[in-house]
Amino acid sequence: MLPTAYFARLRAELRLGEADDDVLRELATHVEDEVELLTSQGVDGTAAARTAIGRLGRPQTLAHLLRQAHYSVRPREAAFGAAPMILAAVLIGARLWQWPVAAAGTAVIVVAVTLYGLWRGRPAWFYPWAGVALTLPLVAGYLGFLGLRHGPFTDGTGALDVGLLGFVGGALYFPIGLLVVCHAVLVALRRDWLDASVLLSPLPVAFVWIVAVHRAGGLRHADDSLDGTSHLLALICVGMAVAVIAFMRARTRAMRVGVLLASAVLLTAMAGTADASATLASTAARAAILVGFLLSPAVFAARLSSLR
Repeated sequence: MLPTAYFARLRAELRLGEADDDVLRELATHVEDEVELLTSQGVDGTAAARTAIGRLGRPQTLAHLLRQAHYSVRPREAAFGAAPMILAAVLIGARLWQWPVAAAGTAVIVVAVTLYGLWRGRPAWFYPWAGVALTLPLVAGYLGFLGLRHGPFTDGTGALDVGLLGFVGGALYFPIGLLVVCHAVLVALRRDWLDASVLLSPLPVAFVWIVAVHRAGGLRHADDSLDGTSHLLALICVGMAVAVIAFMRARTRAMRVGVLLASAVLLTAMAGTADASATLASTAARAAILVGFLLSPAVFAARLSSLR
């Protein structure tokens, strides 16, 4: 394999974000030095290049080893990665979402930081912020449904046809929201399925919150029955923030997978203890569903690799 093809494949497999260029530059310099040494010993230039590249090993293996070596995130970067979960905890726990200025300000901050991370080449802290940003289409879809529900759709007697409204709301929103989420996950999968899992992790919390708000009377008229769920979801968001820090500070891939799975089980158990109707079997089932959801990117990543 010639150096150009090798480094192109290595770049595709590396997925270190901002560090890609530095690592590839160092490796290219190393290969050039090796080629120069071999040619000075009388080896043909093409053969020398092939030999130097061959000593690096397969690009997939080298990329894996380099990713392992670079699993080192500074504490402040890990803390910044956990910040969106803390914002969500405050917004939900203190019910600041009922204040339009606070809700809109938080959304602007999340979107702005996510776009900045995208511009910076998706650094380590990008995916937690992007995951929270992906919950915004869910909220927007719920707002759209409420708008339709209070619009001119009636059943002929003057009463609102809730079934029709639900169908129209779903028809208008969910295909668009699904496309946004799928595109974001596919982009993350091309780098690492663990990034896609982090990206998806806030979505279950957002879904549970929307359901709880709707049952409590909606965004504008939610009653006090929502307080317990709000406090629990805020605690779960804090737990997710801790998990993000542990995930980002983990030094090996195996440790990151372990943190992902352990946090899913522990947070599900936390939710189960607050639910008086929950049984051990139902809590275990919820944990299994959540773990399966977070591991689903690994299945898709394996499928994509088999198609290459």
